[in-house]
Amino acid sequence: MTVKHEGIFHVFLNQDVVQVFSDNLEVCNSRALTAGQTPEQKVLFRYNGLNMGELEMRNDSEIHYREVRFNMIKPKVMNLLFTKIPLVKEFSDKVWVYGNASKRFGHWE
Repeated sequence: MTVKHEGIFHVFLNQDVVQVFSDNLEVCNSRALTAGQTPEQKVLFRYNGLNMGELEMRNDSEIHYREVRFNMIKPKVMNLLFTKIPLVKEFSDKVWVYGNASKRFGHWE
């Protein structure tokens, strides 16, 4: 997975990202907090009690009916990844490689 964050491309191995998410994120359903909201319409991904992202079934109009949206709060997610997956190599001033991605990144043969 590669993410451009603050002008730098951060490269992570997909298995590292999945492992960090599965080890650290709590998955729960949303609740209806006000009238007109639908309970359990979203699946929330939380870290230390704070929402990091959501998977949402859209059904609020004919245009959005049966759409599924996946959103994550980029600064929070990047902070989690930076904390849990070590920076291994600065490939250049614009490309940084983390964790096990270093074993695959740059091998173009």
